[in-house]
Amino acid sequence: MVSLTFYGGANEIGGNKILLTDKDAKIYLDFGQSFDFGEEYFYEYLQPRAANGLEVYFEFGMVPKVKKLYSKGMLELTDLKYEKPDIDAVFISHSHSDHMSHLQFLDEEIPIYMGHGTHKILETYRTIYPQFYNIGEHASLNLFKSGDKIKIKHLVIEPIHVEHSVPGAYGFIIHTSVGPLIYTGDLRMHGPQSRMTQEFVEKSAKCKPYAMLMEGTRMGSEQEHNYTEAEVEIRVEQIIKASEGIVFGYFSMSNVDRFMSFYNAAVKHGKKMVIDTKFAYILENMKEKIPTLPDVMTDENILVYYRMAKSGTYSEKDYFVYERKFMPKMATYKEVAKNQKKLVMHMSFNKLMELVYIQPKNADYVYSSSEHFLEGEDKEDERRVLENWMKHFKVTFHKDAHCSGHASRHDLEEMVRMINPKVLIPIHTQNAEEFRKIHSNVMVPEKGREYEI
Repeated sequence: MVSLTFYGGANEIGGNKILLTDKDAKIYLDFGQSFDFGEEYFYEYLQPRAANGLEVYFEFGMVPKVKKLYSKGMLELTDLKYEKPDIDAVFISHSHSDHMSHLQFLDEEIPIYMGHGTHKILETYRTIYPQFYNIGEHASLNLFKSGDKIKIKHLVIEPIHVEHSVPGAYGFIIHTSVGPLIYTGDLRMHGPQSRMTQEFVEKSAKCKPYAMLMEGTRMGSEQEHNYTEAEVEIRVEQIIKASEGIVFGYFSMSNVDRFMSFYNAAVKHGKKMVIDTKFAYILENMKEKIPTLPDVMTDENILVYYRMAKSGTYSEKDYFVYERKFMPKMATYKEVAKNQKKLVMHMSFNKLMELVYIQPKNADYVYSSSEHFLEGEDKEDERRVLENWMKHFKVTFHKDAHCSGHASRHDLEEMVRMINPKVLIPIHTQNAEEFRKIHSNVMVPEKGREYEI
């Protein structure tokens, strides 16, 4: 008998930690951190001590207290005795923190499996943000690609690429002792690589699964129109064309589809794209896996922004080693300020200080990322600060150039219809009950519970 235990991802968006047990085989599907992780007990500088391992996390029930799972160092100050792990593997669907951030807690001997693209992204981000991208030490880190068949005891796991808002995302077909089980990971059908998701759906349908763990982030969405990435690019073009000054854009640096939308729109209207050194490093590394990305060093339409640091002279010694390579493409605040009408510039919330030096005139700011920042109740302070910066510099603010990294309700319904599993298990959603309207056998999981299938 196959069982599933939901340590995360049940009746919540993100935090996927799902244990699949089949006879003597045990594997985890993702090992992520919930979006609201620690919000009830920690705030700003009130945070757990990293040196204390899982002590505080266990105290507040933030991490499941499971035997034979965590490393000896993480358990040292807890009342959970260390035992050698009994987990055969952990499979990571993609690089977002809500799917992989708690890898750092695991015993080093547990084999980890992830896509080659995910590994490249994590290695890149660990260079520029070492404090945030710690996945721990693992004796066996195994990389896969779409179509591989990975044998874990009698289980066979088949990763298949899907489209998401980050490259290198996968869903899995898991061949168990009672038949195929589908795990969708996070996916969408409305971006430039939608064919990947279509392939996943077709292969999933062909294997006639007995169960499907399906993400339902947008199952409760009442959005009338499901914006595509192509429509985002058109909207960005309109804003750039109408602007009388510099156009700033905010979006995740790992969202290469969004970068290309802004880049294409800028080039089409004769403007250069300005990115900072971190973004340049990310693009350079991701180009190894995505050859269609422009080459930062040779593309005349890309400039690399260097903040003023230390000596104030833009000396090579003022910057990290990974930043120095891009100095031939350097643009400082002086060049940006002088050529505002000719530029489109990536500008995240934590880089707003550069506006003091650039002194934008007749500028536009395009917020092109998750709606949560603008609408979430826990983001009121940041939202207020952003609004104040926009008002102070008289920047026109736009929030209508974004499309989700998750499938629309319509597309979710169509996937369920095509794959038609015997049992449908909604995960990564706050609207699991909505799936009962489209499937006759829905199992809504609860966090912490084990279910036999």
